[in-house]
Amino acid sequence: MYTLNSFLLLAGIGAIILLWFESLRVREQLTRMCRELCEKSDLQFLDQTVALASIGIARSRRKRWQLRRVYQFEVSGNGADRHIGYITLIGKHIEAVQIDNPEGMTTIYPALPGQLH
Repeated sequence: MYTLNSFLLLAGIGAIILLWFESLRVREQLTRMCRELCEKSDLQFLDQTVALASIGIARSRRKRWQLRRVYQFEVSGNGADRHIGYITLIGKHIEAVQIDNPEGMTTIYPALPGQLH
C-alpha cells in the first residue's frame, strides 16, 4: 500500500514538473516580448532568448506572497556593443524591464504591457 511519504514525494515531483512547464511557457512569452521591444526600440535582440537569472518569493501589489522571477537578456545598439537587460516578474505581473547601458540603467517599463497572458 501507498504511504503518506510516497504520496508527498509524488505530489512534490508533480509540483516541480508543473513549475518547470510554467517557466518554459513564461520564457517563450518573454522572448517574444523582448523581440518586439527591441524592434520598437531599434535594438538588436542578441541570442534571441531570455534566461532565468534568479527566482524567489516576494509580495505582490496586493500584498500576497508570489513567485518572483528575474530574466536576463542581451541587446546591442550598434552591433558592436552588448548590454544586459532584465525583466522582473512577480507572479504574472511585469514589475520592471531594464537595460544596462554606459550611462547607467535604463528603465523601459511601463512602456510594455504589464501582464502576461
